Amino acid sequence: MEVGHAAQNVCLQAVAAGLGTVVVGAFEDRALRTALQMARGEEPLGLGCVGRPRSGGA
Repeated sequence: MEVGHAAQNVCLQAVAAGLGTVVVGAFEDRALRTALQMARGEEPLGLGCVGRPRSGGA
């Protein structure tokens, strides 16, 4: 639940700054832990991406 609140705040701040954002909840836990070099016992709970939105829609 706390992860959701944190993600919501990141999304709100990104939009306020004119950025695009998306929250990803489905990923390979083990691969993400390895890529981020997370310590033993740490678990990824969510993934947030922030950047410049593509102009012109999809």
